[in-house]
Amino acid sequence: KMKHYLKTYKLIKSFVVTGVLSFGLMSGGQFTAAAGLDKAKVEPVKAVQAVGSQNGHANEKKAETPIVPAETEIAVQPAEGVEADAQPIEEVKTEVEHKEEGSIGKSQASIHASETAKMHASENSAIYQTTSESQLEESTTTAETAGYLFGSDSASSANPAGEDFYIGKLGYGSTVQFDANTGGAIYFSSVRAQSASYVYGYWFLSGMQTAPAGISASDWGAQQAKLALESYEAMKSVYGSKVRPVIFIDVESAYTGLSDYDYANNHEIYNAFVNYLNQYGQGVKPGTYSSPGNWDRTMGDFSPNTPGAYWVAYYPGDIPSDLTTSNSYWVNFPGTTEKAEIWQYYGGYDDYNVAWKLP
Repeated sequence: KMKHYLKTYKLIKSFVVTGVLSFGLMSGGQFTAAAGLDKAKVEPVKAVQAVGSQNGHANEKKAETPIVPAETEIAVQPAEGVEADAQPIEEVKTEVEHKEEGSIGKSQASIHASETAKMHASENSAIYQTTSESQLEESTTTAETAGYLFGSDSASSANPAGEDFYIGKLGYGSTVQFDANTGGAIYFSSVRAQSASYVYGYWFLSGMQTAPAGISASDWGAQQAKLALESYEAMKSVYGSKVRPVIFIDVESAYTGLSDYDYANNHEIYNAFVNYLNQYGQGVKPGTYSSPGNWDRTMGDFSPNTPGAYWVAYYPGDIPSDLTTSNSYWVNFPGTTEKAEIWQYYGGYDDYNVAWKLP
């Protein structure tokens, strides 16, 4: 992914929070030139290098209790100088191709334009607030987000709001990507995982178009779950107790993801994955990630079955100033009446998330 860093100078803090333009999945239209949540990850399908858009049993004996943020203030962490793992250019393109957004498309040109505007703004510009004004706005924002946890996922740079948790990609289809020797993968940043207090893994669920010949949809789902569970154990061998007992199932429309409107097969694949983890996970439970738009195309009116572990992607466009559950973009997970525990509010080259509770 291309990297852009936000300078969180106190004098321009409120401008940055509201002015930086929008990763992950979004509801609404898809990017066609460069968009996608993993998120549009088009990844190689086994021995064949795909060019398109994508994105043993556990030893854990019992599930851990959900993490509810303490009622303390969460300071915004500066992103300046923080580097994420490098990626090949080819992977960068396919990563972005699969994302969608709630309303406004993210533009790198807009981001750079904002930085340029700050460089050339006059001292009397609204960009340069007085110290007392910026401090007042900062204290108000901090008070509103106290009790929330912040994090990033995939190959993102650090979330400027905090690095409480990180969610990395373990693999897709019949391909395991996480490497215990390096502690990472193309969409699993060892830097972000080391910095975070809590670490999760997600599996990019693949449809029948990439399944081995002659396999049923349910067997294909179970086979992917088995690989995901083995990958989870490898991740835990590296990051230990900070790894949470959840594997998020990444439900997206992509070549190496699920096929659009192939509802019957997609439902069977998803259900088999969930059932396998519930039966053999030994405390490691399934979670679900998607956006309203992707869920509609791949699952229709189907209701997921991973209560307490939902991660939704829905982008306002810019980084929102309201990162609380009061924001209308922090929606119930598709097919449920449950407010998603984690909201991916920004995506493209970087993926930023906020949680009211961690599963």
